[in-house]
Amino acid sequence: MLGWNTRRETFEREVRIEVEFLRKLHGDDALRVAREKAARPTNRTARRKVLEETARRLSGETGSGKRSFLGGLFRRA
Repeated sequence: MLGWNTRRETFEREVRIEVEFLRKLHGDDALRVAREKAARPTNRTARRKVLEETARRLSGETGSGKRSFLGGLFRRA
């Protein structure tokens, strides 16, 4: 079973890859495409979360404000 850090690193890698891919393929429309892809009803939960985070990063938001109490306690320095 994967540990928390391994899953987080995998998630971060997937988001970075998706951001690079959308920017390369769609240029200025990357944010719009990421939002459209995230809204597809056929996405599995993990894929939807990657696309939502991709859209957030492309929009330039700095924080999601969804950090849990335990997540704050155990985050890496």
